[in-house]
Amino acid sequence: MRARQAGYSGAVYDVGAIGAEPRLLEPLRASVCSGAAPGYLRSLKLKLTARCNLRCLMCRYGRGSAPEELPTARWCKVLGEAAALGCRKVHLSGGEILVRPDLEELVAEASALRMKVTLTSNLTLLTKERAKRLFSHAVSGLSTSLDGARARTHDRMRGVPGSFRQTLKALGLVGRYGRSGRPKLRVNFVMTRYNFREYPELVRLAAEHGAIDVVPMPVDTKRPKLRLSKRLIAEYNQEIAPRVRLERAAARMPLGDRHVHPFGHTRTEIGLSSAGQYAVGYYRAHPCYAPFLHAFVAWDGSVYPCCMTNGRVPPLGDLKHAGLGEVFRGEKFQALRRAVLRERLPACDACDMWIEENRSLGAALERPPL
Repeated sequence: MRARQAGYSGAVYDVGAIGAEPRLLEPLRASVCSGAAPGYLRSLKLKLTARCNLRCLMCRYGRGSAPEELPTARWCKVLGEAAALGCRKVHLSGGEILVRPDLEELVAEASALRMKVTLTSNLTLLTKERAKRLFSHAVSGLSTSLDGARARTHDRMRGVPGSFRQTLKALGLVGRYGRSGRPKLRVNFVMTRYNFREYPELVRLAAEHGAIDVVPMPVDTKRPKLRLSKRLIAEYNQEIAPRVRLERAAARMPLGDRHVHPFGHTRTEIGLSSAGQYAVGYYRAHPCYAPFLHAFVAWDGSVYPCCMTNGRVPPLGDLKHAGLGEVFRGEKFQALRRAVLRERLPACDACDMWIEENRSLGAALERPPL
C-alpha cells in the first residue's frame, strides 16, 4: 500500500522550530548548501515488522510472509543511537506492530530517552491487558485505519470480516486507558474508488470515537482500478468535498486543502492525481529536505531516507552491521542527498505528505543567515 499509511506522522518533526532557531537551521543550511553531513537527526521512523493479521486490498503485507526482523536488543540500541544524534521523535509502525510482544518495551525505551513516541496500528489485536501496559507509557500519538464508515466497506478493503468491529471496540480501550488526552488519535482513510463517498460519514464516526483528525490518503498502488479516475475525482470535488468540509468543521478538524481536496483542484492536478502522482509536480521544481533530517529503518535493519523510498531505492545501510550514525552520515546517504537537490527521486511523484513542511523549510533557508 502507499507508504503514507502511517498518516501525517511527519518525516520532519517540528519544522517550525527548525525554521525559527538558528542552532537548528544553520546546520541544515550547511548540509544543503555545502554538502556537510547533517548536524543532527530530528526524527526517525521504525517499521518494526512486515507481518500483519489483515489482508488489505492495497497492501503488500499480511500475506503470510514473516521476513527476518531485528531483535529487541538491537531496536533498543537503535533508539539509543538515535537519541545520541539528537532525535526528538520516533514513529513505530508495521505491518502490524501489535504482533510484536516487545512493543511496550520499545515504547518504554524511547520514552526513557525523552523522545516523543507515536504509533500506527490497525488495533484489531489490542486487548485490555495490552492497552493498560501500552498506555502506561508516554505514547503521544496513535494513528489507526478506518477505510469506510460501514463495516461492509471497511472489511472489504481490509480483507478480514469483523475487522471494522474490532477496531471500533479497540478505540474504546484507547479512550479508557489513555491518559490526560493522550494518545492523540488520528484516523487514516485510504481513499479508493470503492469508498471515497463515505468520507463525510467517516469524519463524523471518527469524531464520535475521539479522533482529532481524519487523514485522507489517496491510494498509492500499481493497481489502477483502485484509484479514482478523473471523472470520479470531479464527482468528489463537486459533491463530496463540500460535505467533508462541513463535517470537518463541525468536528473541529483541520480544513486545509490536503484534508478536504486531496486530489487537487485544477485540470493538471486532477490529471496527475488520477495517475497516482499526488505530489502534482511539486518535486519537479523543489527539493525534499526530509533526507537531511529524517531516516526510515525497515524491519530487517535496512535504512532508507523515508517510508516512500522503502523498496524503491537501494538501502543506504544495514543496521545489523553498522550504527545508525554511521549510516545517517555515511557516503551513500550523502550521495542521495546530493541527488535530491538536483532532481526528484521516482518515489517522490506519488508523495504529497511533506509538501507544506518542505515549503516552510525552503522559505527559511532562503532567508540570509543571522
